[in-house]
Amino acid sequence: MKTLVQEVIEAGGGESIKACYQCGTCTGGCPTAGEMDYTPRQIIRMVNLGMRDRVLTSSSIWLCASCYQCQVRCPRGVRIADVMAALRSIAIRDGITAAKPRAPAFYQSFLENISAYGRQFEPVLILRTIAKSREGVAAKLGFLLGMLPMGVTLLKSRKMPLRAEKVQAIEEVRRLFSNAERLEAEG
Repeated sequence: MKTLVQEVIEAGGGESIKACYQCGTCTGGCPTAGEMDYTPRQIIRMVNLGMRDRVLTSSSIWLCASCYQCQVRCPRGVRIADVMAALRSIAIRDGITAAKPRAPAFYQSFLENISAYGRQFEPVLILRTIAKSREGVAAKLGFLLGMLPMGVTLLKSRKMPLRAEKVQAIEEVRRLFSNAERLEAEG
């Protein structure tokens, strides 16, 4: 039987995962860590400890924005964003659902934004996530209000544009998505 680390490596992301010495730099730079049930540092530790069920049902793997902030800053070269992507792939493959039902809606919305714009546009990401969530109106409104402080911070620091702009090679991005869907269907 394979260990969780072996599964992550095979899914394409964990070659350096054992190098992590738990400094917390990944978590310190993560823009979505405050929304996660386990921080990126904790996820890496749990993967190394083989805590498969806990990791794969975590909302953290779905809330990773794949911004690569953690990966760029990691002093040990751990490919944390790639580990999170590998964990999502494993969860999808094994039909494991997240502990927080909004998390997969976030992930799907994230991919739709990339397909539409070639990059992320946070206001649309939040609205798509709310629309896809299977929660009631009160929960959706609470989520929106909870995201407001982060949105204000991103606007103040000029990390979030006021309008969406597509990348110049948007058709190439869409071809990549189309090829990935085709390969998945052939799977």
